[in-house]
Amino acid sequence: MNELMYTDSLMEHLRKGAPLDLEAERVRLPRFTEIRECSPAEFGQKGKEPFVLARCRTATWAIVPVSKRGSFDTKDAEAFLKLVQSVADQNPGKPVKGYVITSGPIANDSKVKIAAAGHVVSAFVATA
Repeated sequence: MNELMYTDSLMEHLRKGAPLDLEAERVRLPRFTEIRECSPAEFGQKGKEPFVLARCRTATWAIVPVSKRGSFDTKDAEAFLKLVQSVADQNPGKPVKGYVITSGPIANDSKVKIAAAGHVVSAFVATA
């Protein structure tokens, strides 16, 4: 499993400014002014797995690592979109960029639903 599936490693990666190599795209990172681990409960959502909230001058990023063996399905996509909306509600004035990074397969309908909202669900590019 990729070490960036853990929030501590992911936050360190974001601090370094190295791009995120995802299957969907290579994400070039801005210079973040704040990077922290958050609980979904902080935003009034269910779930116990932490995610990374990163702020830059122009946007707020919500990066959610999801480690599961089963498929990332529509139910997971809806929960993610609720979380991103809650983050947006608490951070008005800047757009929220949402990224789900998963280790398992991704159901096509969930990928479409997240893309329609302007966010990304992807896996990391496999490394040798």
